[in-house]
Amino acid sequence: MKKKQQKGIALLTILIMVALATIIAATIAKRQQNTNENTAYLMRQNQSLLYAKSAEAFFSELLMQDTKTAGQVDHLQETWAHPMPPFSVDGGTISGQLTDESGKFNLNSLVKSDGKPNEVARVYFEKLLVKVGLPAELSQAVIDWQDPDDETVGSMGAESSYYQGLKNPYLAPNTKFRSVEELKQVRGFEAGKYNQIEAFVTASPDMNAKININTAPAVVLASIDSSLDVNAVNSLIQDKISRMEYFKNIDDMLNLAPFNGLGEDSKKIAREMFDVKTNFFKAEIEVIMDNRKRQFTSYLYRNNQKVYVYTRSLAPF
Repeated sequence: MKKKQQKGIALLTILIMVALATIIAATIAKRQQNTNENTAYLMRQNQSLLYAKSAEAFFSELLMQDTKTAGQVDHLQETWAHPMPPFSVDGGTISGQLTDESGKFNLNSLVKSDGKPNEVARVYFEKLLVKVGLPAELSQAVIDWQDPDDETVGSMGAESSYYQGLKNPYLAPNTKFRSVEELKQVRGFEAGKYNQIEAFVTASPDMNAKININTAPAVVLASIDSSLDVNAVNSLIQDKISRMEYFKNIDDMLNLAPFNGLGEDSKKIAREMFDVKTNFFKAEIEVIMDNRKRQFTSYLYRNNQKVYVYTRSLAPF
């Protein structure tokens, strides 16, 4: 009887050991599988990033060729403005599109290098704000966000003292915008108001960069003067595009309706704020590998026959 009990205990011990070994083996296999999946994911991410940088290099070369062959005018009929069709690579495809960031108002032009507001840029920006349905006074908060002092510009101005009083406090950076998304944190652009102007502004590092009239949307051009109708401006743009034409200089646009009826003050704003040349571009690159989509954004600066990448983002478009 005692031997039977001992055999039973031994058998039970063996069963427990087998069960433990099975659990340990399953755990090791699971961890190994997770490790393999994580490794494969990182490899795909790295490969996707390399593909995206290849597309970035392709766009840079395209812009360099444009500098050598297209002269001093940039417009939407040029090769760089057309999407790059999906290109097959090992395990997937790459596609992309270059867009002109110089076709938008540069938020960083509102404050000059000496820290003082740029009055011409401020007047134009206030007209743009009104065109999109926002109060003109919001320009004050945008100037305060980047000027070096702690004094508010006007009744809608806001420095760190204002932002520290919010539920989730933060400081005004008192420096240039590094991205357009920063505008969401500026007083007056909360609760979706940022969405009203997002498509018409940029944050180029060159505060002296001008707006390209050949790539600017109708709202941006119509903001030269409050009397300009967005639909009339859009009709002019579409007519130019349909004829495969473009503006060769600022006066080329100002001599056509509806711009030919503007006063001298508005024409002065146009000549100081606008140009027909582009130096800042945005490359939106999409890589599809193993049926998984990854998106990359690169901001390119073209200067002295060279192209530099000054910002990259891995966030979806």
